[in-house]
Amino acid sequence: MSRVRLTTGGAAIAVFIALGHLPTADANNPNGARKAELQDAAGNVVGSVRFQNAPGGNVAVTISIDAATPGFHGIHIHANDNPSNGDGCIGPTFASADGHYSKTPGATHGAHTGDLPNVLVTPDGRGALSLVTDRFELAELPGRAVILHTGVDNHANVPTAGGANDYTPNTAGAVALTASTGNAGGRAACGVIE
Repeated sequence: MSRVRLTTGGAAIAVFIALGHLPTADANNPNGARKAELQDAAGNVVGSVRFQNAPGGNVAVTISIDAATPGFHGIHIHANDNPSNGDGCIGPTFASADGHYSKTPGATHGAHTGDLPNVLVTPDGRGALSLVTDRFELAELPGRAVILHTGVDNHANVPTAGGANDYTPNTAGAVALTASTGNAGGRAACGVIE
């Protein structure tokens, strides 16, 4: 069981999630710091993500958004491992970052190693999110990419059982997007983890 602490707009929410293994320290970077600078398709810096060692062998993730459309945005670590798509953050679509990073072949969204909670961007275009996780180790991150999406990540929560509070059943395409990306929309910004 690991503790995930979310901070948005000064309020903190603690969530407990059962996850896989606990990470170990990265011997090549003893202070544990990894970072990614998020840039939009025009090359403007719109935020940053910092990864560092946390107590208990966990990884602390701190996301800071400085200029984005207000609302919730999906944010994920992408694999950036298929050279045929390019390498890193090639605009305008950032398709070069490939799909969500996952250590489990065939995993669907919500179970990808790189799936993170949504970040809330306030009307001034700024947002912040802090969490602690054991889904990945610092040593796995260099060269991977962080993508800030244009829309909200539904975290594979698409109730379609026909109840009064359920969504209208989705098309097969929308269900497929939910399984692969959380249906979080386009890629607004990208940064390669150093």
